[in-house]
Amino acid sequence: MLQEKGRQAVWERMVCGGAAVRVRLLGAARGGASRAMSSVARGEDVSALYDGADEEQRRLMQEQVILVDRDDQILGGLSKQDSHLISNDLPLHRAFSVLLFDSQHRMLLQQRASTKLTFPSYWTNACCSHPLLSIPGEPDGVVGARRAAVRKLNHELGIAEASWSSPLDTNDELTYMTRVHYRSDEGSSCGRWGEHEIDYVFTCVKDVELNPSPNEVDAVKYVTQSELNDMMASAQRGDPDVKITPWFAHIVSSFANNWWASLGDPSALRAQADLVTIHRFGAARDDPAHHEKST
Repeated sequence: MLQEKGRQAVWERMVCGGAAVRVRLLGAARGGASRAMSSVARGEDVSALYDGADEEQRRLMQEQVILVDRDDQILGGLSKQDSHLISNDLPLHRAFSVLLFDSQHRMLLQQRASTKLTFPSYWTNACCSHPLLSIPGEPDGVVGARRAAVRKLNHELGIAEASWSSPLDTNDELTYMTRVHYRSDEGSSCGRWGEHEIDYVFTCVKDVELNPSPNEVDAVKYVTQSELNDMMASAQRGDPDVKITPWFAHIVSSFANNWWASLGDPSALRAQADLVTIHRFGAARDDPAHHEKST
């Protein structure tokens, strides 16, 4: 319990700058049972945060993500709203990304809905979201991130949960590859939203039936490796019609091209998985201040 109190004090001082914050951490007394933190967005007019957002987007921003330290150890939970506010210094939390390929080895991309609060209209991988502290099993590392991926693939793209052939705890269709730690302060045109995540990355080769949610997705398309590289080059040149999410850009530039070559050989693909390293990019790697604020 003393450790919990000490950790809470550090959180209030380092992340919220002494602002009034109500915090509940994972309790040792309950064997690591899930609990939630809640926070008051510092210096923000909460009603102004949601200009143009519908009720579904507002509701989803109250879900509790999993706060972690730099080593991916769970600290507790915080709403999506407060964990994605730049004014809260973007507390570090868990996420996942799925790279989904069809049987022709084309990668599925989605264009995030223009009404999304973070990275609206950006192109990204098939599905990227968060395991939640409140859903049993989802805080459980790789297995929990895989469970969250199946849930959100259904929510965003309409891929039926029953279409997965293996039990989720040992699913060999969603292959865990590695973790990526990145930070971006450029998540919205209003300058309020960003991302700071340790992202569990999965690959999957599967033909699926899609029924995208218009609240989440504006468009989907399959691309070849060369077509994706052309998109990446256009985004890097500043083409306003081709915006790529930062986590996806890091994954593609550092890993995806190598993984692509092994899609036809599952054992070779699994051999490239890095189950230990947390790969750090951009501000997550280079800015010591951000490192301290995520621990």
